[in-house]
This record gives sequence, structure tokens and C-alpha cells, in this order.
Amino acid sequence: MQHIARTMRPMLTSIEDGLSRLLDDADFWTVRERMSRFNLFEAMGAVTGELRHSNFLAHLLAPGRPHGLGSLPLQALLRRVVESMPADDRPISTIELLVGDLDDAVVHRERDSIDLFVEVDALRLVVVLENKIRAKAGEGQLRRYRELVEARYPTWRKLFVFLTPDGLAPDVGAYQALSYVALAEVLDQVVAARPGADATALIVRHYVDMLRKNIVEDEHLRSLAAKLYERHAEALDYIFASRPRSSGLINVVSQQVKNCEGLLVDSEGISTLRFIPEVWDEALSFRTDPAEWSKTGRGILFEVKTYTNKPGRLNVSLIVGPGDQNRRRAIYDAARARAETFVGIVKPMGVKWVTIFSRDLLTPERASSMSAEQQANNLRLAWSDFQCETLPGLIDAVLEIDAMAAKREDDAETQP
Repeated sequence: MQHIARTMRPMLTSIEDGLSRLLDDADFWTVRERMSRFNLFEAMGAVTGELRHSNFLAHLLAPGRPHGLGSLPLQALLRRVVESMPADDRPISTIELLVGDLDDAVVHRERDSIDLFVEVDALRLVVVLENKIRAKAGEGQLRRYRELVEARYPTWRKLFVFLTPDGLAPDVGAYQALSYVALAEVLDQVVAARPGADATALIVRHYVDMLRKNIVEDEHLRSLAAKLYERHAEALDYIFASRPRSSGLINVVSQQVKNCEGLLVDSEGISTLRFIPEVWDEALSFRTDPAEWSKTGRGILFEVKTYTNKPGRLNVSLIVGPGDQNRRRAIYDAARARAETFVGIVKPMGVKWVTIFSRDLLTPERASSMSAEQQANNLRLAWSDFQCETLPGLIDAVLEIDAMAAKREDDAETQP
């Protein structure tokens, strides 16, 4: 035993020295401050939900909204898109955008299912902006929007924009690709043009900061991180190997679900827990093939999940599984019509599975600055808030939607 202790001592000393050098490195504290500082959008769980991004952008781009920026955000964004196009393809010139009147522009959300639909009457210009963060555009989706707008506004000028994290090329030629990198740069310029630190500028900076931490690559931050790893690889590898395992977070939620009267565990694994309100088991008519998803045949389930590529993240979502496509479509469309309840609904509807609600109970950014005990305590608080404030509304809404869908099917069958 003494021999083993003598062998281990130099190894432990080397790790301790490496950790000390890491803590003495100014770049380490720069990265830590950048990753751990408070962000309003992360705190609200509004990171990857397309609906929340689209809602925020619609508010910011609407000149008449009380953000104090007028038409500047809309003008700056349109200018960025137009100037990225070949001169002969531009529906409007930069000069027209700069001197034209955009103050009466109207920004619609989900008009004809289009994420952002902008009418600029003074310029006879209509703008279609389709926003995708994690999902891809549905088959023929962009083309349908283009054809609809061309038919409805035959004499107007038109600008079609496809917004994605990486500026993904759209499958319809009329659309212009716009990346969230470019969006962040545009918003940076907008707030830079406004001296001072008013509430609007602060919120926009939080939004841009959130984008660069979670949606797009921050090249400066990545470069710092790479240099840190080169200098302190042994210490960082030791820290990574010692991180709390995400399966412990699943166990925390599992215990909360099992202690909550009226909830039933459907299945439980290392990184996933599925559960259902007991009342759904008795009342929901939508079922699925046990061979395709849940062995119980339950068609709508809550799913709690951890992610190996994002340690510390724990998400709760509501998923509609495989089943009758007409019934799935009816449930999905009804959920989309209740955006205030079904937050984070994914577009478009998947062929087999579709998420109609999503919320992070714990984010990697928050978890990274916490001990395992602090993560568990914060998770219990987040679950308590979800259970008391959100879960009852989702339970009732799904019951209503399923009952209405079943009634419509019954009525259709009884009609001559």
C-alpha cells in the first residue's frame, strides 16, 4: 500500500499544479466570465425555440412597437439581405431603403403559417422571412409561401428570406439565405448606433450574446478555448472526467415524478424518462402502435431528457408519437393555435414524432457554474415551477384537443 501511495503522490501533485496554472491563466477567467454571466433569454429558456425567436424578432422589427428603435432594425436587416444579392436580382435598392418611409411597415406573425410577414406599403414591398433553428423546412414549404405571396401581391416587390444558424442555402431559388451570424452583426450595429444603456439596448445585447453562445459560433471565444486547452490539456481533461454524470439529473426528476400524485412513469432509462398524467390514461383516445414507440401504446407522452453533448442540460418536452395521421395533424394544428400554452412547438410536424411543448429545466450554461448538489437543488425548484404553473394547463389543453379531434372524426363518420 505504501508503494502505491508513493506512486500516486507525484501524479496527484502534477494534477494539482496543472489546476493551479489553469486558475492563474487570465484567458480562463475571460472564458468563464463570458460563459457564466447572466443572460435574460437563457434564464427564460428561450434559446432554441423557434417560436420565441420569431416572436422577439417580430417585436423588434415592427417600427410601431414601443422599443424606441423605430424602423432602424427593419431597415438594417433588409439592407443586409439586399446587399448580399447580385445587383440585378435586388427587388429594391439600398438607397430606396435608406430614404424610404418604413415607419408604417406592418410585421405579422404566422400569417398563412409564415413565420414573419412584413408589408411596407410606402415602398410596395412585401417580405417573407422563414425562421429555422434546429428543424429543416418542410417539403415544398418555401415554395408554397412564395406562390401564395406572388398570387396575393402580383404588383408588389417581394423579398424572400430563409433565416438559419449557418445561413443554409434554401431549396427554392427565390429565397435569400441569412445566417444568425449576420443577424447578430446587424443587431450589434443597431444598438451601437444608439448611445447610452437603455432597457432596449440592454435586452438586444442579451439576445445577441445568447445567439453567440448557443446558436452560432463565437470565433474569438473558440480561439481562446483552443489556446487554453493547448496550455492546460491535462488539467482540463481531469476536470472533464470528473464532471457530474447527467444520469443523476434524470434520477432527480424521476423521484419528483414518482412523488407527484396523478403522474405515471411510462418508461425510464439512463438519459430519458417518459411519463403521463394518470387522467390521460383514462381519457385520451389517441393511441400508438406499441411496436413503434411506447410499449404501452400511449400516443402522447412527456419526455425528460439529458444530452451527452451538452452536460448539465435537462429538457422536458411533450411529444405526439406515431399514429393516425389525420388525428396527429388535428392535435398538432390545435396545439399551434395555442402558442401561449404549447411553448417551443416544433415546425413542421414530423412524420412519426413531433414535439408540441419544450422547456429546459436546467441549461448547460447555468449547470457549468454549479456543484452537483446545486444542480439537483435548482432542478427541483425548476420542476416545482413546471409542475405547479405549466403542467396543469398542458394536461387540460391536451384533453380538450383530443376530445375535439375525436368528436370531429365521429361527426364525419355519421354524416351521410
